[in-house]
Amino acid sequence: MKDFERVSRFAQHIIVGSFFIVLFITGIVIFKDYGVYLDEHNNERFGRRWTDYVYTVVEARSLSVPIPSIDAHDLIHGPIFEVFLALSGDLFRLKDSRDILLMRRLCVFLLFYIGIIFFYFFCRKTFRSWRVALLGCLFFVLSPRIFAEAFYNSVDIPFLVFFIISLVTLFLFLDMKTVALAGIHALVCAILVNVRPMGIFLPGLTVLFLLFEIIHIRSSRSRWEGSCVLMCFILFSFVLAVAFNPFLWAAPFERMNDMIRTAATFKWEPPEPWYYGPRWIAVSTPVLYGVLFLIGILVSVRSLFVSLPSQYLARRNTIILFLCFFLPLIVSVGKLYGGWRHLYFIYPIFLIFAIMGAQYVWQSKRFIARVVLIGSLILGLLGTAFFMVRNHPYQNIYFNRFAGKTHTEIGGRFGWFDYWALSIRGGLEYILKTDNDAVIPVCFNCGWADFRYVRFLPLEQRERLVSTNCEQAKYVLSYPFQPQTGYFSEKKFYSIAVDGLMIMDVYKLVHLGFPCDDTCLSGFLEKIFFHKR
Repeated sequence: MKDFERVSRFAQHIIVGSFFIVLFITGIVIFKDYGVYLDEHNNERFGRRWTDYVYTVVEARSLSVPIPSIDAHDLIHGPIFEVFLALSGDLFRLKDSRDILLMRRLCVFLLFYIGIIFFYFFCRKTFRSWRVALLGCLFFVLSPRIFAEAFYNSVDIPFLVFFIISLVTLFLFLDMKTVALAGIHALVCAILVNVRPMGIFLPGLTVLFLLFEIIHIRSSRSRWEGSCVLMCFILFSFVLAVAFNPFLWAAPFERMNDMIRTAATFKWEPPEPWYYGPRWIAVSTPVLYGVLFLIGILVSVRSLFVSLPSQYLARRNTIILFLCFFLPLIVSVGKLYGGWRHLYFIYPIFLIFAIMGAQYVWQSKRFIARVVLIGSLILGLLGTAFFMVRNHPYQNIYFNRFAGKTHTEIGGRFGWFDYWALSIRGGLEYILKTDNDAVIPVCFNCGWADFRYVRFLPLEQRERLVSTNCEQAKYVLSYPFQPQTGYFSEKKFYSIAVDGLMIMDVYKLVHLGFPCDDTCLSGFLEKIFFHKR
């Protein structure tokens, strides 16, 4: 029996280790494939600005140095990860834009990889099974939108990762209530808040549940010790939150109040309907996970009502998961835009409930139920993996069957497919591959795109491209927000599609073949390129 257990543990380590080795190698191989994303320049400039401020403060040894000019971005984002990326570039003395961007891609992926490791241990502790934990990690990795953004999204992915880590430290802290764990959990929460200030709700939940448990402690000595631990956590959280955010250094109370008030009152105009977030989650997540999630939610709700008083810990943990998932959905109404990226951090809890659903079906011990579950897992995971491989590096353009029956229907409902503008790189690379001119004038006719999207190309390729207006460009890159018809649509030079969904069009204007004055060209551009959402 001992030999069998020893072999089982060995097999377990081999299987789990192989999964993480394959994931790591895959990330190292493909992290160079993703282009510049929409907010890249703003986030990079944000990190550079506060990094330079840190250098100035350290050199002057004073907080009285002038603070950089601030805007709304400073009040709804924390600079910690962007400052880390800027410092990393300085540490390795990176000067070329491509090298800097590659460093950013690698750092974001490595952080995501760490997040998957923590998610594995969180699932293993929750479900007491390495197999179930590994299945949860497989769900996580085979989530097309999340996986793609794990290589470039330097805001929402770090927030997701530190949210996972903070959940791990939260449950450990509530279970053991030691000063050391108070410091560790406060450290993670401080980083979380300094990626996005909205993360403050997690230390808030920590205080709420810890206070509840302290009140119900019978021993006065234990109650006093618990109160001391609670005060240590609050103190550590505040001090570390200020220490990790240069914006707060000179006036922590005043500026922290501004950040919290701005985050609480922020509204996107015009506000999206209340179901915006849930609908995006429903249509951009594999159907298998969604079905299992619904089963898991029902099972969890039932367990809250049938559990015994002695099962407090299980009930407490379930309530925390419910609050961490549904509270952000409620609070974010009217604040979301551009998909559900602002809610990515609740996705791990979504998967936790999905795993609960799968575990419930399996534990029913009904032969048909188990066969259906196994068949669904195999077909669902393989189908998702096939989509991700086939459409690399545009896995972020993923919609399931509930998004619509036709591409036109999906386009009408969700409009701008390539929100992050990653396909610009693919369009530029095709132009460079097929055009031998030494100088190629291009127009980024996407309303907001500009020559910064060329930064990811090697220097010799960047030097061949010149950004100009559409009247003087040889090629125009545009987004097909709606189906094109008529003469001009037949003049496309190149298109990028994801399972039939067109996400980028390239027009070669010198091949239009007819005279066109300014009025004519203006009408052509209005008809072909400027599509309203």
